[in-house]
Parts: sequence; C-alpha cells; structure tokens
Amino acid sequence: MRGSKVATLKTKKWGTVSYPKGTKPVVVEVKTNGYSSQIKGLGYKKDSDIKVLKKALEQKGKRELEKHQKAEYVINFPKTRRKPVKFIVVGGQAITPPIIHHPSWPPPENLVKEIKEEMRKNPSRKTASDLEALAYMQSASGVGPFDDTGYRITFYLFRKYLKKKGWKKFEGSMAFLNQYKTLSDHDQRMLNRLKEQIFRDQQKILKEREKHSWKLRKG
Repeated sequence: MRGSKVATLKTKKWGTVSYPKGTKPVVVEVKTNGYSSQIKGLGYKKDSDIKVLKKALEQKGKRELEKHQKAEYVINFPKTRRKPVKFIVVGGQAITPPIIHHPSWPPPENLVKEIKEEMRKNPSRKTASDLEALAYMQSASGVGPFDDTGYRITFYLFRKYLKKKGWKKFEGSMAFLNQYKTLSDHDQRMLNRLKEQIFRDQQKILKEREKHSWKLRKG
C-alpha cells in the first residue's frame, strides 16, 4: 500500500522477501499452464487474513483464466513451521479460440491483443482473418526462410496491417512494400488455404479445451 513501511526477510528458497512492516510474510507460488511464478510483498497478522488472501486469489484466478484452465496455488510462510496452504482454482471465463503460431516463436503481445479483440467482435466467423494469418507467418519466419509465395503473402499482409495502422506512404527502407499492394490469384488462393487451415486447427483445439473444461468441472 502507498505510504506503508516495508520489512524484508532473507530466505534460501525465495531470496529476499518483502512484506508490510508489522505483519508476517507470505510468499504465494502459482503454477498455471506449466509456468510457475511467485507473488511477494504480502503479509498477514491473524489467521483470518489468510482466508481473505485465499479468497482473493480464487477470485483473481476465476477472472483471469478460461474454463479449461486451472491454477495451482501454494501460500507459504517463510521461516516458520506452519504448513503451506494449497488449493486449485478452475477458471471461470469463456473459452476462446487459440492463436495459431509456430510453437517456437510466438507473435508479439500487441498483435495477440488485437487478434483477441478481433475475435471478440466476430464470434461467428467461418475462417481465420488476415491478422491471424500475419501472426502465423510472422512466427514461422523466425524459424526458417519462406519460398517466394510465402514472402509475397507476408509482405502483403504486413503492408495491409500498416495501412490499417494509419500508414499512408511507404518510403525509404519501406518502399519495397509498394509492390505488394495486391496478390495474384495463385497467392490469394494460398492465403485463403492458410486461413482455412488456421481455422480448422483452432476448432480442433477448442473441442479439446471444451472436453478438458468438462473434466475439470467434474473432477
């Protein structure tokens, strides 16, 4: 909290732990989707504070996670013999389509946010969008070179994206994009196939997520 004094405690497991002065420190470990993180800077005075913290973490997890996701929480009490408090939170948000990209090279976070907003506005779409195709091509380009068709499609999508962002002229080092205003019939067919494949992959993963969500609710 603003203006509150902070105390610190050195630990072997979590390093230096900060917490509000006048309280006892806690460290929350969170495991979500295979990734682990820690929440520090927390403290408690009485046992009821732990119950409040647990409830707040449960609400946070339900707000941030989709129904097919779960988070494993452990509330630890550094340098005490108090047993950690362990619990699992299943997400409460609607399941959304995944963003398809090369597993080794995810697209930029700002592009991910734009795609999610686009999906929200077009829930009944029957194919992936140009923006989703751009995200896929961008991630794939970090893994290996394209053939000529792949480069033409990528530059076309990139130019279209920049135009949407307000670019009016492509000059200097970006002048090469002027030759990618349109696609040939062949390249357009290949782009359409890519978007259809992305959509099919999304639907397959959505079904898997729905099944997993059902198992979590049952289990």
